[in-house]
Amino acid sequence: MEERIIDKDELRGVKRRRTDGEEDVVDELSSDAEQPEEAAQDYTLEFEGDDYDEDLVGLTPSQLKEELERRERLRAEAHAESEKRVAAGDEKFAAGEYAAAAEQFRDALGYEYSAGTEEKLYAAVTENYMNVRPLLERETAEEFSAADEACRARVLEAFGEQLRAERAEADARAQPLRERVSAAQAERRAPFAANRKYYLVRFLACLAALVVFAVGILVSSSYLLRTQSSVPTILTIVFGVLTFLAFVLFIYLSRKLIVAVRLCRENEKLSSTEEGAQLAGLEERIACLDLVLGTKTQEGAEEAQ
Repeated sequence: MEERIIDKDELRGVKRRRTDGEEDVVDELSSDAEQPEEAAQDYTLEFEGDDYDEDLVGLTPSQLKEELERRERLRAEAHAESEKRVAAGDEKFAAGEYAAAAEQFRDALGYEYSAGTEEKLYAAVTENYMNVRPLLERETAEEFSAADEACRARVLEAFGEQLRAERAEADARAQPLRERVSAAQAERRAPFAANRKYYLVRFLACLAALVVFAVGILVSSSYLLRTQSSVPTILTIVFGVLTFLAFVLFIYLSRKLIVAVRLCRENEKLSSTEEGAQLAGLEERIACLDLVLGTKTQEGAEEAQ
């Protein structure tokens, strides 16, 4: 076999394969047909800060490109829809149709957030900063509490003093009611709790008797075919009658217990009395004022209510 001499540069593009004791030298660079297809690779992306997106991790370059293009297309469509609704809202606002304008601006924010659109929204809600009443509805107040600081500052610049005065007035009216309603609740609490306990004890005793009688039916009936005596038959009938009576009493006590529990729960609600309902209205108003003024978080307002 003729010896072939290969220099070092040539060695970088060849591989050796041993067959039948002979050594064949195959040039990997000489034939594209023998090149293995490029193995699929996993690609990872590095994100900084809050830009991390797990959905993009592991995508190939082509997949990543398609996904980014899709997202960009969706952003463009959302922006176009938002601009469309902002334009419609501007028309309604100019015509003095503030409720319709607010609806358009709110829809626009659903497609794409914009501080400018949010400011237009609350300008429409407050009827061009002339009426703060719509802002004090619970849902709107909660929404406003999460608004941009600049937008909140613009609204509070127009209504801040008025809202703070209303907050102080409402608290002054609520304070004596809180004391009277709390005292009335405490006065009713003991009788209601005693009534609940009364029916609960009897309910549990009736339930235990019902179970015992039902077991008695099963035990006595199991002897009906084992003996000639009439005792199992008599016991089965007696336990059957007792079970029926216990079941009727169980239903009666169940209803009484439900009413007793409901009375205890109703007593803890402010709306259970006329003064309590008045206090509940004031507390709701104070909670909404706190949300708008930013003096209390939404969670704190709900706990206070």
